Amino acid sequence: MRHINEIFPGYRIIQDDEYFKLSQDTVLLSDFARLRRGERGLDLCAGVGCLAIIMLLRGEGEMTALELQAGACAIARENLAMCGLDARGEVLEADFRALPAEMRQKYDVCASNPPYFSAARGGVSPSPTLAAARSESTGGVAEVCAAAGAALRGGGRFYVCYRPERLGSLFAALAAAGLTPKRMRAVYPSPERPAILVLLEAVKHGGEGLQLLPPLLVRDESGAESAEYQAIYGGRRYDR
Repeated sequence: MRHINEIFPGYRIIQDDEYFKLSQDTVLLSDFARLRRGERGLDLCAGVGCLAIIMLLRGEGEMTALELQAGACAIARENLAMCGLDARGEVLEADFRALPAEMRQKYDVCASNPPYFSAARGGVSPSPTLAAARSESTGGVAEVCAAAGAALRGGGRFYVCYRPERLGSLFAALAAAGLTPKRMRAVYPSPERPAILVLLEAVKHGGEGLQLLPPLLVRDESGAESAEYQAIYGGRRYDR
């Protein structure tokens, strides 16, 4: 079933129960990432285009959304058109594990909310489309980082979100792809609970030096959504 959600005042997107929906992780990553004037960005594992679209709305460059599933690509194209972003965005149906030659060393920015869970892990969705989005059945963090490393120009930036308990795998994959972690921020549900997400920026062939940023709290000491979290969402909870 399809749903239409307003993501910013005057901007709406289509979401479909068959495909992975806009999540908190994507919203937080879109705020952490930077797309500057004149830059070309690539969203790997784009789904229905949520990350690419919000980055376009927050930034000033151009974005390509790369997605393997034809149905998700069709919705992503509709979403770009609904938001009036056709001139700055495009959707390509392709497998990031076999990045076409014309897409290599072309981009200033790559971003991805990659699958987090092993394909062998219990509890993977029985839906093939949702399983592909959430599990590593169609490629995991190593393949995503390799694709980002291939797509980026020297000095290009890769923005990714990942689970804290799997940071070892992420750092190993980044190193293998020639990507150096430069900025990292952990997301906490509340001050007394462990982190649930890490936002990271890596640079292709970047020099040594990792900046650990202040934590991002979803809820503050009172139990209410933090002011920063509310500001990122613009007062809206459009992933619900």
